[in-house]
Amino acid sequence: MAAQALYSFPAAPGAPMPPGCTGSAGIYTCSNSLNIQDHVQFLDTGNVTVTFNNLLTIGGFTIGSATQLANVTFVAKGLVTMSFPSMYASISAGNNSIITTAAAFVKGNLTTTNGSMTVSGTVTGNVSATGLGSVLLLSNAVVNGNIIGATGLVTLNSNAVVNGNISTTAGSVILSGGNHISSTVNCSGCSLIVNGANNVLGADISVGNVVGALSSNTSYNGAITANLSSIILGSGSSVAGNITATSSGLGVSYISAFQSVINGTVTATSQVSAQLFLYSGSVVQGAVQMSNNGALLAAVTTNVFVDSSSEINNSVTVTGVIDNWGKIAGCARTTSSYIWAIVMEYNSTTTGVCCFNGSKCSTTSCVSNPWSYKVNGCSTPANKFTCVDPSISNANAASGHLFTQVANVAFNADVVALSADSTVNTSFVSKGDNSKTVTLKFLDCGDPSILANQTCSGTTTEITSQSVTFTGTDNGRKTISTTIANAYKNIRCQVTDSNANNPTSRSTDNFAVRPEAFTSVTSNANADTLLGLNVTASPAIKAGSPFTLTASTGLSNYTGTPKIDTDKVSAHTGAVNTGLLTGVFSTTANGNASGSNFTYSEVGYFRFMPYGVYDDSFTQVDASARDCAAGFLPLGTMNACSFGYVSISPYYGRFVPDHFFVTPDSSVTQACGAFSYYGQTATPSTPALTTPFILTAKNAAGATTQNYIGSPAFLLTDWSKYQFAATPLNGATLTSGSAVPAVTGNWAKGVASIVATHTLSRPALPVSPQTITLSAQPQYVDAGVTISSTKTILSSNVTYLYGRLNVQSAHGSELLALPIQIEAQYWNGSAYVRSAGDSCTSVPLSSIVLKNFKGNLSACETYLSGSPTMSNGKLSLKLAAPGIGSDGRPNTGSVDIAVNLGTITPGDQTCQSSSPISATAGILSPWFGLTVANARATFGIYKTPIIYMRESF
Repeated sequence: MAAQALYSFPAAPGAPMPPGCTGSAGIYTCSNSLNIQDHVQFLDTGNVTVTFNNLLTIGGFTIGSATQLANVTFVAKGLVTMSFPSMYASISAGNNSIITTAAAFVKGNLTTTNGSMTVSGTVTGNVSATGLGSVLLLSNAVVNGNIIGATGLVTLNSNAVVNGNISTTAGSVILSGGNHISSTVNCSGCSLIVNGANNVLGADISVGNVVGALSSNTSYNGAITANLSSIILGSGSSVAGNITATSSGLGVSYISAFQSVINGTVTATSQVSAQLFLYSGSVVQGAVQMSNNGALLAAVTTNVFVDSSSEINNSVTVTGVIDNWGKIAGCARTTSSYIWAIVMEYNSTTTGVCCFNGSKCSTTSCVSNPWSYKVNGCSTPANKFTCVDPSISNANAASGHLFTQVANVAFNADVVALSADSTVNTSFVSKGDNSKTVTLKFLDCGDPSILANQTCSGTTTEITSQSVTFTGTDNGRKTISTTIANAYKNIRCQVTDSNANNPTSRSTDNFAVRPEAFTSVTSNANADTLLGLNVTASPAIKAGSPFTLTASTGLSNYTGTPKIDTDKVSAHTGAVNTGLLTGVFSTTANGNASGSNFTYSEVGYFRFMPYGVYDDSFTQVDASARDCAAGFLPLGTMNACSFGYVSISPYYGRFVPDHFFVTPDSSVTQACGAFSYYGQTATPSTPALTTPFILTAKNAAGATTQNYIGSPAFLLTDWSKYQFAATPLNGATLTSGSAVPAVTGNWAKGVASIVATHTLSRPALPVSPQTITLSAQPQYVDAGVTISSTKTILSSNVTYLYGRLNVQSAHGSELLALPIQIEAQYWNGSAYVRSAGDSCTSVPLSSIVLKNFKGNLSACETYLSGSPTMSNGKLSLKLAAPGIGSDGRPNTGSVDIAVNLGTITPGDQTCQSSSPISATAGILSPWFGLTVANARATFGIYKTPIIYMRESF
């Protein structure tokens, strides 16, 4: 059964507070020494503090629980001793000591100031001794938090584990063997003393000294930094990172390794002596640099000693002496002028030597070589690298330039090794030395309009990568050839050399790789791209309406913005005006720059002359630095800054007018001057209704499209396309006049003077005189595009009359000419009245049929004479007096008069002399109706009351 709590904070039924303890609401005080040998529970929530004013002893019982809601801290004012407890609380003992024995479990922190701390079992929190107190982890103890010390020792007995950091200010840290520290060890003013075997330090170490002579097989999985400064690595040790030893004053920086492996670099600095001693097969994989700064005998002090079984697999640089009995795989370099500064001992291997004097390396001036081994020169590592155009003679990093290049065209560049003063490092590979290979990459630094990209400090993308091998004859400058297969605005070269002072360096200059040209310029205005002559091809686009242009480079990475040179826009053959092309390219995707807002102000077609579409801003990073030739032509080895579409482009179009504009002319002509008859058509004597006006072809902005002439233009003579309209119609129909063509006009620079003739048909029933409004709205459908205009009134005062022709019967003496009156009439709303304003109607005498001669009156014994033209609505004719016949009898009788308004009846005759002739068709239909106008003329009867007499004498 689970043990029941016997004590409780606060007191609960059946569970009092421990003897001598009082308090409530998370604040409790225990006045006596307390020996807790029972379970304790905490019922508060939040922070709980229990203060013990004397000794505190806890037996093997559970204090608190894993599920409690309280955050408990024991504050002890006396010694704290725990044996086998499970403690769900933190303990703060002040100047007193804390002792946990027999595998105690503490779910919290342990803290003292000047008291010592002995830890057994497991502590899940931190262990802190912030004053003079020491910390001792007994064997197999585990601290899952950090150990924080001050001036007291931190000691780990065998197999103790710290899963956090260890840090102190003056107290040393002592390891006994089998210890494991997962994170860092920091003790800037003290020592890390490593004893025993198989210790593991999981991260960086920063201490005064590392004393490991009595240890074996210790793994240092980070870097080691010592500032007092002594580092001793015991047998079988390994260091994953770098080792740095720095001393001040008259201190010596001393590094000693026994059968150890150092995978990083080794650096030591001292005013007196910086020393590295490698014994018993120790290995340094990284570079070694030892500096004696300012000491009296620094130049003759041994900086590096390599015994016969040890080796350094990288370069060694010292200010004093190198004594090599083993192997140095890199360059052995010294700045000392001591004649035996580099000693090549018996059976030693030294790959290269450099007695460094100013900017030169000597292979003899400081070398002791009693066994006459081969002495190789020692190349000088680069400080950094840059890339420049081969034409640049001065490769100084601050002034070396890279020029604009063209995509998919091979180009050369020089990769240059630089010294610290930015001059060419001509001894980067000394003659006779092994070649050196670096990695060259070209990087896309991104849009140069972004500030970070101008220095290539933003996000970069690798374009190409290649190895570049320097030999002794290159003198630090190597020409490479490469090709970049796409377009980029902002490229820098990057050189990686792990042995350089700056292992990764970039060119000081950036450059662009531009397309060679635009490969095509296409459009949705593509009716007749080859000739630009077709006047009916689709599509048709209204002048001034938007259309699309797309300029393509064939390079997916092109993100530039092409431009239009309007001076290189040419209209189609025969055009009188080159229109204005407007619009911009606004989007670029996959190397295709498009703009959908282009407009052309004229009709017909246009095309670009060479470089009418161009880009002069893509290479801006070079143009501003004069690293490309201004314009479209190269200059020497320098490519042009600009590029474009180099050929004459296809034709773009077909553009048609956006609309028509009608300008009325007041000089409207009616058939009878002030009026016309319904149904009246055009004849020489009775012209139809005629309306002149101006028709102008316009673009979307309202400007005249001057190229709208000739065959591309609107069919002028098609009366139906003008959409003429008349109101009111009163049952009539408006049609074209009988003139052929019914519409005439000629285009000149987009303007046509139009003359149109019209007929308003005769209604079926008489209508009163009407004032008619005549309008036009030209509309033309061209390849599916409707070109229209606003409805425009041509005239609002056209008068129309419903007319007829009236012939009056007459009689009189056969001895006198008989007047015949024909009258033009119109319907005034209630009756037909004479059309007094008609002085235009003409009735050809040949259309007046004379028939049905009766009595003693034979054909053509009377005949017509007179004017055929109306005057004030009347036509006055005469029939000649028939007189006395040859038989002596009077020619009395009658003749019927019929005026043919339209067609003639076959066989009809008329008389204009004494000989009959065939009658002709009339020209007065339909405006005077379709019915033949009839009357009768009678000779030999008299009007009453007057009687004509002959007086006999």
